Amino acid sequence: MMGAEGLKQASQNAILNANYIATRLKDAYPVLYTGRDGRVAHECILDIRPLKEETGISELDIAKRLIDFGFHAPTMSFPVAGTLMVEPTESESKVELDRFNRRDAGDPRGNRPRQSRRMAVGG
Repeated sequence: MMGAEGLKQASQNAILNANYIATRLKDAYPVLYTGRDGRVAHECILDIRPLKEETGISELDIAKRLIDFGFHAPTMSFPVAGTLMVEPTESESKVELDRFNRRDAGDPRGNRPRQSRRMAVGG
């Protein structure tokens, strides 16, 4: 199948993809559990609590919105309540990662930080 080198490359790609998402979304959501250099492992945990406090938009609202865009919903509220754990696989293309990071998919606020919960969830 993959062999030692293939497994190593797959692991590196998963880590690269998670860090790409974390870097792109860090201004919209605090990223929890980063290393000293600000990097994450193969997953990134996005803190939705400040957004929920400000707008009422919850991690469930965002997960449902991502499903609307054809994405698998991230793990919600684990390991921290009010967060999303995003785990992009090693096979995700940059095009797909960028589609995930689009303002209307990954950040329901878009460029309107005071957007209502109803608008964010598509209602």
